[in-house]
Amino acid sequence: MDIRLSDAEKVFIIHGAEEGMRSDGRGLLDYRPIVVETGVLATTNGSARVRLASTDLLIGVKAELMIVNDFDNYRNRINFFVDCSANATPLFVGRGGEDVAVAVASALDTAYDNPYVLPHLNKLILSPMHAWKLYVDIVVLECGGNILDAAGIGVKAALQTTEICDVIVRPADEGKSTIDLASDNTVWKLDASRAPLFVTVHKLGEANLVDASLTEEACSRCTISVAVSPSPASSEDVAMLNEEDSVVTMVRQSGGGSLEMDSIDEMTRMGVRMVNELQKALDRRLKEELEDIDADPSLTFLL
Repeated sequence: MDIRLSDAEKVFIIHGAEEGMRSDGRGLLDYRPIVVETGVLATTNGSARVRLASTDLLIGVKAELMIVNDFDNYRNRINFFVDCSANATPLFVGRGGEDVAVAVASALDTAYDNPYVLPHLNKLILSPMHAWKLYVDIVVLECGGNILDAAGIGVKAALQTTEICDVIVRPADEGKSTIDLASDNTVWKLDASRAPLFVTVHKLGEANLVDASLTEEACSRCTISVAVSPSPASSEDVAMLNEEDSVVTMVRQSGGGSLEMDSIDEMTRMGVRMVNELQKALDRRLKEELEDIDADPSLTFLL
């Protein structure tokens, strides 16, 4: 996604980044204020809303009971859909947001396409022919840059609050099974403690920075997006989370420019380090909300 900037404006932004100064006063590794709300949609199994400065995303998780004929080839138990509303920015009018939506959904699919990040996925299989399938819908309400990082935060927060009904499997004729809801309407929560978060590192001139605004994205010619999941030991104690306790589930380069191997390594390490900071802050925020049912769900956390 590109916005119109003059050459002089681009030079000003790039030279400022190389000097460690950004137009909004942040440092190169500083994030804008992040607001996370959970349980915002009553008609979903799990939901969250994320505001990253002027970027505003709404995420909903729905569980649908499916009939599966061949479990050997059954994949994609979690599916991602992204809708870039034309109200978010004039650049999304018509098919303008389609490329952004496809890129974000593809990154989420890649990062979650392994059994490590969601260990409870096996519990979604109910019988030899029935399984739950999760649909994660992301709506971009407003775009102020850095959609992928905000989407990663929102998806993890929504999955952490996802509740799925307990069911009773009963045998039927011809080796088939029937599914009934439990009489006590009990639910179980999905374990999303290992769900990955994303950090996108932008190259502006010789400088590397995170959480780029729309104007900074317009000046960036190459980016590295990193998705990192904490290891089981570190996820139990977020204070011990470090670079060695992480599992990288996705690394993706985008943009029209090229990078040397040293730059790729430096940007990837920066992304992993910043993801760990995000993991600590988000886990702490979700834990506080879980422990205090009267807490204000719109409290912010700052990095």
